[in-house]
Amino acid sequence: MGNDNEHILVIDDEPAILKVLKKMLNPEGFEVDTAKSGLEGLAKVQLQTYDLLITDIKMPGVSGIQVARAVREIKADTLPVIGMSGTPWLLDRDLFDDVLSKPFLRADLLAAVTHTIKHREQKFEPESL
Repeated sequence: MGNDNEHILVIDDEPAILKVLKKMLNPEGFEVDTAKSGLEGLAKVQLQTYDLLITDIKMPGVSGIQVARAVREIKADTLPVIGMSGTPWLLDRDLFDDVLSKPFLRADLLAAVTHTIKHREQKFEPESL
């Protein structure tokens, strides 16, 4: 499913969630970095190139919404963002490329990740003449 070029950053203040998402994504061929806070995640975004960002919404300090807004300013549309929330209906869907409703199944995660990365790749492919 994934390949060596697909590098994902997962941000969540719950270490168990970070561990589970990494265990779900690594076997599919994705390289996964994690951050325990929005602030740490934003620092990593500025230092590293990622193909996808997955962030929890409700976190102390810098929320996932603030992360998504900052990423839109820093990376424009080049870095897709998937939000994870127990209350997805409260989110501004225009800010996120996709939203996962917590709790979610592994299949839902993989479908969202694959779809979002594929859509990003199609968006940035040079048009053939």
